[in-house]
Amino acid sequence: MLAELKLELETDHPDFGYFQSSNLQGVLMQRIDKEYAAILHEQGLKPYSQYALGGTQKEWRIKTLTAQAYERIIHPLLDDRFQEFVIEKKQMHVRICGKTVRVTPYRQLLDEFYSDRCGRYLNLEFVTPAAFKSSGRYVILPELRYIYQSMMQKYGAATADLQLPDEDLLRQLTACSSIVQYRLRSTSFPLEGVKIPSFKGEIGIKINGTDTMAKYAGLLAGFAEFSGIGIKTAIGMGGIRLLSCLRKESQNI
Repeated sequence: MLAELKLELETDHPDFGYFQSSNLQGVLMQRIDKEYAAILHEQGLKPYSQYALGGTQKEWRIKTLTAQAYERIIHPLLDDRFQEFVIEKKQMHVRICGKTVRVTPYRQLLDEFYSDRCGRYLNLEFVTPAAFKSSGRYVILPELRYIYQSMMQKYGAATADLQLPDEDLLRQLTACSSIVQYRLRSTSFPLEGVKIPSFKGEIGIKINGTDTMAKYAGLLAGFAEFSGIGIKTAIGMGGIRLLSCLRKESQNI
């Protein structure tokens, strides 16, 4: 089961945005069961992602990838008593003025993306800074292999599919895809005094392989709206929106 909790926020503090996501991770851990928080700390791939958005409409989005994560992470945040919190490091008082939950069963995700809805074009927006890591170094270009590998790893961990990522499938998916449009900029993500090099923006991907391959790419992209893409998605990096999943080549992306 996939789920998303959107918290609409208000604060008088001017310094609120995605750069507070790592501090919000601390707020989250304070709200959930301590034993479960300890289990999450030891896990490699987390069963959730979260990020903050600033601007005129401030939001905190928490997304879970399993039924257990929903019960242990999102459910406590739905408590009516949870109406405000403080980011201690910034002395920032934040009020919660709205809560919205979206739940998507995996079967619904499969049915949606293996129907005729999804075609050969994907348009992804990275709404918070994203990056990958290879051989101990940060990668700040959205290379298709890294994008697909990240989505497959997270999907495999969430669904207990030990065959993912399958190297042959990853190679085929990468080979039959191409980035046909992009609007990106380099940026950084602050974490405990370190600035992680990263990127933000939009990319358009065209899949030229079989229909099954194109639908599988759409499925992974739909899942990635919940899991995020790349490193450190549990502390606010790699948040994405699937802007479009188009059928006709004549449509713009």
